[in-house]
Amino acid sequence: MSISAENVNPFIDAAITVAEKVAGITMRRGHLAFKRQPDPSYGVSIIIGVYGYLTGQVVYSMKKELADRIVEKMLEGCPPLDRQELYLDTLGELANMITGNATAALNRRKEIALGITTPAIATGTDLNISLISIPTIALGLYSQFGPIEINVALKEGGDATRAGDSGAVSVEA
Repeated sequence: MSISAENVNPFIDAAITVAEKVAGITMRRGHLAFKRQPDPSYGVSIIIGVYGYLTGQVVYSMKKELADRIVEKMLEGCPPLDRQELYLDTLGELANMITGNATAALNRRKEIALGITTPAIATGTDLNISLISIPTIALGLYSQFGPIEINVALKEGGDATRAGDSGAVSVEA
């Protein structure tokens, strides 16, 4: 099964735009790799299901240093305790913005709309995350604060009216 660049490029464009606008972080394109499934490469992972005419998952994976910087910039002016409490929610909102922008761009090409699930966030180095097993394109982006890898695991087909199990995630510590 091949994954169309037409379905992947909006995620790159959205990630670069959102990182710049909400965190003031400049991203540049990096590696491109194929994987069997969207396994995260770094210690902070945000997983969002996509459903509609494309189904699957998008996994954003980054080093903690980059995640910390993004949260710091997005919550600039908030006391450190508030930033700590809002850490995971802020990362989830970042992934929502990127995925929402990417799916909006994809929706302009089709009559059927794509939907996204609530993000699931996993942090740490000793996690077992069960993700869908479909061919994935891993896209590396690099910043002065570290890398982010976007794993796009989407296949054509599906039902625009329900999420099914496209967003199912199981995380064990």
